[in-house]
Amino acid sequence: MIVAKVVSHRDFERQVLMSLEKFSLFEFIDVRRQAGIVDVKRTRQEETVYSALERLAKVLESLQIDQAKRTGAYTDVDDSTLDNSLNMASEVISAVEEEVLDIDSKITIARLEMERQRGIADVVMSLKPLGVDPSFIGTTEFTFTTAGIIPSGRESELRWSINEVTDGAFTIGSLPLKRGGSACIITVPIELKEAVERILSAMQFEAFTIPEDAAGSPEEVVAGAENQIVELTKEIDQLEQRKGHIAQEWGQRILAAWETLDIERKRIDIKSYIVYTDQSIKMWGWIPEGKEEELQSILSDNVGPALEVTFDRPDFAEVEAPTYISNPKFMKPTEDVVKAYGIPSRHDLDPTKIMAFSFPLIFGLVFSDVGQGFIIFLIGYAAVRANKKGQDWGSILGYIQNGAQGLMMMGVFAMLGGFLFGSFFGAETVIEPLWPVFAHSDPNRATHMLKLSIEVGVIQISLGIIMSLYNELKHRDMKKALVAVAYLWMYLGFINLIFGVSYSSIGEWFQASGSVSLWVPIIGIGYGTGAHNPFYPTVPIPPMIFTLLMFVAPLIIMLVTSLMGKMDGIVHFLESVIGMISHTVSYARIFALNTVHVILSSVFITMLPALITIPIPGFSLFGVEIVPHEFFYEATHTYGPASIPLLGAFIGTLIVGILEGLIGFLHTLRLHFVEWFSKFYHAGGIDFHPFSVIRLHTVQVTQHAVESSISAS
Repeated sequence: MIVAKVVSHRDFERQVLMSLEKFSLFEFIDVRRQAGIVDVKRTRQEETVYSALERLAKVLESLQIDQAKRTGAYTDVDDSTLDNSLNMASEVISAVEEEVLDIDSKITIARLEMERQRGIADVVMSLKPLGVDPSFIGTTEFTFTTAGIIPSGRESELRWSINEVTDGAFTIGSLPLKRGGSACIITVPIELKEAVERILSAMQFEAFTIPEDAAGSPEEVVAGAENQIVELTKEIDQLEQRKGHIAQEWGQRILAAWETLDIERKRIDIKSYIVYTDQSIKMWGWIPEGKEEELQSILSDNVGPALEVTFDRPDFAEVEAPTYISNPKFMKPTEDVVKAYGIPSRHDLDPTKIMAFSFPLIFGLVFSDVGQGFIIFLIGYAAVRANKKGQDWGSILGYIQNGAQGLMMMGVFAMLGGFLFGSFFGAETVIEPLWPVFAHSDPNRATHMLKLSIEVGVIQISLGIIMSLYNELKHRDMKKALVAVAYLWMYLGFINLIFGVSYSSIGEWFQASGSVSLWVPIIGIGYGTGAHNPFYPTVPIPPMIFTLLMFVAPLIIMLVTSLMGKMDGIVHFLESVIGMISHTVSYARIFALNTVHVILSSVFITMLPALITIPIPGFSLFGVEIVPHEFFYEATHTYGPASIPLLGAFIGTLIVGILEGLIGFLHTLRLHFVEWFSKFYHAGGIDFHPFSVIRLHTVQVTQHAVESSISAS
């Protein structure tokens, strides 16, 4: 990252900002705050932007239009001047705001009246068991009458208390309710009203609120309230339909006006980073190195000669620059996963491009199944389509949308793993494994899978150490580079001693005679270890000499170099030596999870009744038999065509797909975050936040283009 310093005439402020917006890779540096300059007050027009934006947001909310959802259509806007943006917004507000607010007011009034009518019906229905006309409730010249609900068990206490206060001058009626408590109606002389109300309050008496217009028999009052509710419901529906017509007719233009003003708001907010003088404006910002000519070209085209642009490479020992990450669009989900661990610092290589393939590869080894992998691929594809259409799957399924491309990659590699190991919807009697050593009839299949898991781990860990070495050489830290070289040297020697000499007897590493077989990754799986593996070339060196050269010597170099780093170096040395073993063994979880996946899937296939068995015809591709014409069924000891039980495959996929898919994802993530990242990735960087806008509803056009379009029409 480098610092771009832009100076221009004050009259070209808007052109400069729009140029930086188009460049979209300029992160402003707050030089105003560093210089102790007071912020410039907003103009009247700029304040109008905020108020108009708020009014448009209320209209969109009322019309239930989502600003973040793309409609598919775009509106041409000319925002070359702030007046143009405000005029556009003013036209939209004038056209729809008053009517929308009037409709909202009428709907609110209608809903309040509906609630009032429902309250009338509820109260009257509560009085109905007592046979009381609602109009009798209240105060007359001589009496006070109230009705309400009293808690269960307090009826006799209420009667006794009122009798004591009134000397028997009262009437009371009560009826138990199914929902608990009792409905009561009480009449006392008017002069005893206050005393009785105090008693009722102490008894937790809840008085009914009787509307003034609730007169007549309970049946008549309820019928009238229900008729009112029906009429009000029709009125609200008509008003909502009117809002729907407004949204359909004006929705796109309202969204365009809102987006235009929201972009203006961002332009106004960013001015707090600009230094103003009487005649000029100055702004600093981070840009990716190598983008200097592009920035100068855009500024020159839009601003002209009244411009000065310089570039500076600051001392990064004093200032930490943000990290610019550039990856293909389909790697965005992987990039988000990397950022979840931490932003790459200037000491790091961005692992996104490698992880975009290593992550689905390891997941595919864990969750290896052609049918279930295809379903994962389809879910990812559906999420990609939903993103293009602007659909929102909600807060939970939104994670699937964000990782759509990564999900498709995981599905592809799961299918590849299924073809290699011969699994189709959990059934092992459909696809012939393309990798013969993993055939289901091979009794050593589990051993081969374990070796494959370890070797995948060795390759990835070695790659991590190489990336660490590259980092140290790039930053010219030769001491740490020597440690990385020794570590890689020792680690590969250690692995070769295990697979090329012996994994069961360390004593064989120190034999004074004999030879050593050189470990070859992956292709030697299934053919034994050491001299028994035909793919391992033999080197006429005694194991003892090989151990001293490839394990002991780099271990000593690494130890001595680490001691020069004092305590930090010693800690790093211990972590490296311990991690060399523990992190490698940790990749055995690939074998364990794959085995669990196979067992769980096969449980549903073999134990559930078939109901319907789907035959799978034989199939070959380029001479390779994918689906054999006959399979040997161990349960019946007979040969027959490939088939799959529908119920077992469906239930197994539903349960295993969710459970094992999530577990496989988490363990794959752990292998990258813990075992791999610990070798080279420091994180701790600062995220890059350039000044840019995303247009979902508008397309920016110039005044000249608008005039040309009008004249042509």
